[in-house]
Amino acid sequence: MGIDRKNGVRVVAVGELLGEDDLSIPPYQRPYSWEPVTAVQMLDDIRDASQQDEERAAEGADDSPGTSTYILGAVILHRDQQSGQSQVVDGQQRLLTLTMLLDLLDDPSADGSSTGAVAEDVDHSAPVVRVRSALARRLRHLDGHPEALADFIRSRCQVIRVETDDADEAFRVFDSQNYRGKALLPHDLLKAYHLREMPGETDSMKAALVEGWEAVPDDELDRLFSTYLWRIKRWSRGLPAPRFSVRHIDAFKGVNARTASTPVARYHLAAQAAVPLLSAWSEQPGPVSRDAGRTRFQIDAPVSSGRGFFEMVTFMLGELAQLRKDGYHEAGWDRFASTDAELHEIPSRARYRYVGELYLAALLYYTNKFGDSDVSEAQDRLFAWAYGLRTRLQRVQMASVNNHATSVQNDRSAFILIRDAEQGSQIRRLVVDVQGREQDGEHETGLLALLQGLVAS
Repeated sequence: MGIDRKNGVRVVAVGELLGEDDLSIPPYQRPYSWEPVTAVQMLDDIRDASQQDEERAAEGADDSPGTSTYILGAVILHRDQQSGQSQVVDGQQRLLTLTMLLDLLDDPSADGSSTGAVAEDVDHSAPVVRVRSALARRLRHLDGHPEALADFIRSRCQVIRVETDDADEAFRVFDSQNYRGKALLPHDLLKAYHLREMPGETDSMKAALVEGWEAVPDDELDRLFSTYLWRIKRWSRGLPAPRFSVRHIDAFKGVNARTASTPVARYHLAAQAAVPLLSAWSEQPGPVSRDAGRTRFQIDAPVSSGRGFFEMVTFMLGELAQLRKDGYHEAGWDRFASTDAELHEIPSRARYRYVGELYLAALLYYTNKFGDSDVSEAQDRLFAWAYGLRTRLQRVQMASVNNHATSVQNDRSAFILIRDAEQGSQIRRLVVDVQGREQDGEHETGLLALLQGLVAS
């Protein structure tokens, strides 16, 4: 049904919202992450608004205390029809901070002392502990009565409450510029979507998947999707890859029994279910299990939504890390890698970033389709094909990479060639153009010599 026109969007007091019995934080939300300075700034903003209200009252203004309000932004809620709960899609950081603040105002000694000290067995580095302690210290130095400030927060601080029973709509209206908060990234929305696609899984399983997801740094998840999986999906179709954003997440929503309404969707869903069963018959470790993952998680094919998505992400993160080690094992190659073995950027090699990402993306696509068949020859060919851009151009930009990756002229795109190839050996058809810059004889001479050796061999 979506947002109810009459009651779906309304202004409510903080006390009213926090008092709702069915308000909950869904498991897909990121952990509490506000820094103390952010929380203290919100407290100071609220305190300033409260003092201005008191000053107007003292001056005899018409809007006496109890009538002025302070808006703290929007809170987006999804009404879950199965549980009957209103799940917080946007605004959890503010609501949790306000809850801590009101707790401290109601009982300044709630942490064991009026200074906001915490027990010795508490993790002092946890964001929620650091914020609570900072708020307690700040309150200790504020003038006025705590109960008056608590009443101002509950009754006159307000939020715009937006509720819908359509989960997708809740994320479409998600306010990415929330109050001093951190916007959800595209992969966060994918996590939320696929958790919603797991109605038959237990809460403990969902919690384990979320815990595993949160253990991976945001930049690693963003890199997997935006730099590799998204670009491969686009380039293999001869399309440029714009920056991966929220509007592109449909590419990774996958298929399930409810949405598999076409023969091709049912085929992929059946294949996703069958591969783990077939793999269980093999007791050989190592490459066999790795190939089983490649078989199950084909980049060209939709993933099984829900749990299968999280398993695909775990596998692909491991594949990418392994290919970074395997893909630069030849003598002299590593000095042209823009990252270290853990895929951390090396600032002094930033000029190799785009071509290095292009090479690893092509190698990931090749091994995902053909495994280790002719992989040594494929590495040589793909390395020369990708890094040849660096020797030909003074500056390599994303536009140059897009053009190189999507060329449809005579096997000049590694991605289109791999897409259409039936055997790994067909990578030999890839046209590799290794040239130096005539107007700059000193441009990348070491790399040029390496590439010319690869092409000649």
